[in-house]
Amino acid sequence: MKPTQEHLIRTRQDELITQAYCTMTGAVRGYISRRIGYTHEAEDLTQECFARLLEYQTLLTAQTLRNLIYTIARNLVIDYLRHHAHTVRAREYFSQRATSAISHNTEEQVESNDLERIEQSLLEGLSERRAEIYRRSIHQGQTAEEIAMQLDLSRRTVENHLFKARQQIREALRCAL
Repeated sequence: MKPTQEHLIRTRQDELITQAYCTMTGAVRGYISRRIGYTHEAEDLTQECFARLLEYQTLLTAQTLRNLIYTIARNLVIDYLRHHAHTVRAREYFSQRATSAISHNTEEQVESNDLERIEQSLLEGLSERRAEIYRRSIHQGQTAEEIAMQLDLSRRTVENHLFKARQQIREALRCAL
């Protein structure tokens, strides 16, 4: 059976992407790491960059591939920084609400209880392991390495669960608030 023109093009593009992955991974990881400041998350974003590249449907050439990789990386960095800023704001909001609950103002107490219920219901929507990792990280302040050692998981697995949990909770909070 003779390969189709489309199949040959896709095969050539996959070869270009593989070659770019082998030669550019370190540089892309460094680019991302310098911008976000976290090397372990830069590794994840680098992988995501090349995964998105594989899903790219338009024709890629060796001349345009490098620019496209850095464009994807830049967009991932922007998304990450937006998410990070949103997470910080959400933590501050929850923290502020939790401390205001100490006062005896009934309205503040009700709002604080509502936010706790929302967060609890969102956590119930996560898998048991993902919710546990999220609680340990957010509520107990444990690092990914500490959680990994305690739950006998790899650090990368913990980071992936934490990333996905934050992503799910962020989307749900966006709808709820």
